Amino acid sequence: MSGFAVSPFGQIQRVAVGDQPEVPPAGKTWNLDGDRGWGWIYYSDGAINGTLRRPIILSDGFSLGESDRVELYQGLNFGQYALISQLQQRGFDVIIVGYRDRSASILDNTRVVTECIMRAIQEREGSTPLVVGGFSMGGIVTRYALAKLESDGVDHETSHYISYDAPHRGAWIPISLQSFAYYVEIANGNLVQLIKSPAARQMLWRQKNGPYQAPAEHPDRREFLRQLELVGWWPLRPYKIGVANGRGDGEGNGFPPGEVALRVTGGIYKTTELYLQGDGPDRLVAYLKAPIINATRVYTQNYPELDSAPGGTLDSFGIAADALNSANQPTEAPHPSINFIPTVSALAVDGADIGVQADLDLPANNLSDRIELDAFRASSANTGHTEITRELCEWILEQLPRK
Repeated sequence: MSGFAVSPFGQIQRVAVGDQPEVPPAGKTWNLDGDRGWGWIYYSDGAINGTLRRPIILSDGFSLGESDRVELYQGLNFGQYALISQLQQRGFDVIIVGYRDRSASILDNTRVVTECIMRAIQEREGSTPLVVGGFSMGGIVTRYALAKLESDGVDHETSHYISYDAPHRGAWIPISLQSFAYYVEIANGNLVQLIKSPAARQMLWRQKNGPYQAPAEHPDRREFLRQLELVGWWPLRPYKIGVANGRGDGEGNGFPPGEVALRVTGGIYKTTELYLQGDGPDRLVAYLKAPIINATRVYTQNYPELDSAPGGTLDSFGIAADALNSANQPTEAPHPSINFIPTVSALAVDGADIGVQADLDLPANNLSDRIELDAFRASSANTGHTEITRELCEWILEQLPRK
């Protein structure tokens, strides 16, 4: 079979290369937790001799393999909004945390963040409190790290925590796409590796753990949530701010449930079709066809319209179609994008279950009494997961302490 690789998960959104400026070198690089991660420091404008004074620590998110410093910088600074530059202009020393393995257990990568926090405190000149947070999974890693330090009686000296479209109530990858990954596992081991990785098991609302197993909440997710409860659920000291790339008025993205999202029109998977998630019992989400292997129909039972919900979007079907086309498997994606992180998940709405349609459709903007963050902002439109938008970033900057 022709091989292909596809990543339907979200780290910080990449931007088109085009005529982008050259990415500057980090002012300093820290090796963290026995070389399991790095802290790349970009000092503030006017910093003298690499002096660390106002650290803001921002964590990378989930994907396969190790973090890429250049891609991270491009995503954070060369898109719609130059977040790093704006932070530097306001006197912040930006420390970007990357990981040797972005798909490792959140609990393991927490050690990288914890060491970065303690080192920033040690090397900082003066006593200005830290700001700590992250993007997507990075918001979960830093949340746990701060809470555990407090639980252990260690002062993390952090005044503000930032969550940028993080899956506090879980993330969503279509069961159709997960099923397809297992169906063609010989050709697409990378996708199965992503789905079965420790971090995915901890974050996904529902996961298939094999080609013939029904999707379910993975035990690793239940255990991670238990560990989060043991350390207090949230850190108490920092002022907790969070943003969602999804809308906050309960309006979905308009993707029509039940319609074909991906169709293979030629090659060895010809006639395979994946559908946008519909609600109710016995909903067909995938028809899978390949030589030698028996054709398979995949159904879900009483799922809500998760692909179409308000939230940060991801081109999951589009990425899969591009990978298939690159492997000479002609494919079209009439509906390339899905909701990846529902707004109610990104804004940590208390009691919200993303497996319930009524909860998915909640107008989060009107639920300040149920949101576990101290301040929040949802996007005015459903935008790409972790997309660095002017609207969200300018709001974040308004919440941060001034010099």
